[in-house]
Amino acid sequence: PRAIWDNNPAAAEDIRTRNLQLQEEMASILRTAGCHCDNFEPRYTCQKCGDTGFVGGVVCDCYRRLLQEEACRNLSGLSAMRLTDFASMRLDYYDDAVDPKLGESPRQHMSNIINYCREYTACFSPHNDSLLLTGATGIGKTHLCLAIARGVAEQGYGVVYGSVQPLIRQMEAEHFGRAQGDSESQLVDCDLLVLDDLGMEFDTPFSRACLYNVLNARLLEGKPTVISTNLSYTALQERYGDQIASRISGGFEPLYCVGRDIRQIIRRQSMG
Repeated sequence: PRAIWDNNPAAAEDIRTRNLQLQEEMASILRTAGCHCDNFEPRYTCQKCGDTGFVGGVVCDCYRRLLQEEACRNLSGLSAMRLTDFASMRLDYYDDAVDPKLGESPRQHMSNIINYCREYTACFSPHNDSLLLTGATGIGKTHLCLAIARGVAEQGYGVVYGSVQPLIRQMEAEHFGRAQGDSESQLVDCDLLVLDDLGMEFDTPFSRACLYNVLNARLLEGKPTVISTNLSYTALQERYGDQIASRISGGFEPLYCVGRDIRQIIRRQSMG
């Protein structure tokens, strides 16, 4: 008790001495029994803070990481990520005949892109290149985005995945006080940002400002972003202007996806 320590330091010292003696007696008994006293010590996940989350009153790196991961989970459709991976991508949906414009078949072309994305994911680091997946609707771009997001998240990195429209809507709600949070910071700070269906969101000055701020900040910090879009570079330029289009063209590795609408192929197969 505090009163003993303050009013009777000699008694407090006796208690401390007796406590140390008892600890030594217990250690001796454990050694005699063939047990190591460390077996009875707490096993902390983080040795730095002892799983308290703080070191000297400052937030520990482990706690900060957990907060970031939780924020990423709240922003991302991680449940959707679990449903999609590279192994579930079927190349038989792509034509095997050589396309003169490609110089190879769509199947071979998409096989190369899938392998590139698989290697990108397996060797991921927070300083990877950014990727731009372009092509028509329904040819597997979203599947690739989800597979990349899932594979990187499973390695323990902080991943934010989402279609652009709901992410913009969340930032708008926070900006105008209809929701709490700081989604823009999470989009900028996460290890990998995956923006699906760029160009399908409502085009407003606010949405363009949000996109510019996020993309520009991540490019300046050297953080990777993966974007999928149905728009060509010319269409991106017409929709978003030079500021955003130039950052995408200059800072992203382009991957042009080809093929027929897989959803229609599946629908015809199910009907037939």
